[in-house]
Amino acid sequence: MSWIVFDVDGVLIDVNGSYDVAVKRTVEQLLDAMGITYRLDLKDIRRLRIKGIFPDDFDLCEAFALGLPEYGDDLVEKYPNGEDVSWIRKIRGISMKRSTIKDIFNTYYLGNEFDDRLFDTEGLYTREKGIVDTDMLKEAESNFELGVITGRDHLEMKLAEDVMGYRFERKVTRDMAVKPDPCCFDRLGADQGVYIGDTETDRRLVEEYNKKMGKGFEFYRVDGSCDVNQVLAELLD
Repeated sequence: MSWIVFDVDGVLIDVNGSYDVAVKRTVEQLLDAMGITYRLDLKDIRRLRIKGIFPDDFDLCEAFALGLPEYGDDLVEKYPNGEDVSWIRKIRGISMKRSTIKDIFNTYYLGNEFDDRLFDTEGLYTREKGIVDTDMLKEAESNFELGVITGRDHLEMKLAEDVMGYRFERKVTRDMAVKPDPCCFDRLGADQGVYIGDTETDRRLVEEYNKKMGKGFEFYRVDGSCDVNQVLAELLD
């Protein structure tokens, strides 16, 4: 039986009001600490996330925090397609402390669920909404193996499943393996099928796996013109 494997953010869950806002607030706080006042557009966050290779939003935050002082409003256009955070680190000749970024970001996103939070706040994760039709997922269970490969960690995946009202038996979170490493599919136990994602990182994951195995997965990209439910309907037809 072949697989349908999903990314989560932007595919199964609408994160416009959660992860995107957490990136915005984290970047603006980092810039403010440098004496720079900048209001980051949520649309630019989405554009750079889709364009570059960012296994998690900590790298995305660093790319913005290092890149905006260099390129300002032109950063997204200047950022090469398929590049990761190392590109802007080389340009600037510096990097940022990951633990600092994580603490700020997780405070905003997880709020009081985060033990090391910097202040008390309701987590932005509470704003998340499901995109996927869970009845379609249940229908797909009889014809496909279902799984998830996500940049979320274990706790964040649980929160997403609470929002969806659906639990995946098989999933690979970033505390198990990190996209676009093709071992993600090995950890899942999946060898062929389709992967539904929305970013260049997702596309690269499939490309690297197929290069390694000589076959395997077809990539379906969802965007504003085609969501996960349309893809599922096509696969179930």
